[in-house]
Amino acid sequence: MERVYESMIIVKPDLSDEEREGIFSKLTKKVEDLEGKIASARVWAKERKFSYPIKSRGAEKKRNFNGCYWLVNFTLDTEKLPDLKEVIRLEERILRDIIIKKDESKTLDAVSN
Repeated sequence: MERVYESMIIVKPDLSDEEREGIFSKLTKKVEDLEGKIASARVWAKERKFSYPIKSRGAEKKRNFNGCYWLVNFTLDTEKLPDLKEVIRLEERILRDIIIKKDESKTLDAVSN
């Protein structure tokens, strides 16, 4: 069963534009490989300060005080969502992420405008 999702992904602030785009294109490609569709994707905030420091994932436990926010709306089969979450979890340059199920009627209206 296909559902509409919205995801906010925060990547490390010290990445170059090419590295950021590489992460975003990798995740976009993964959604498309899982037979999903990207409705919209954009950088929400290039460098936004956090309320509290966030530690990096992986071996390097650096504290980050700001990050780049990427907002993406997509459709994906519910059974394939764990595969996407696994790719996000393994990417060490991502500080935080969240994926929420959207109300389809509201999302379709927003996308068509």
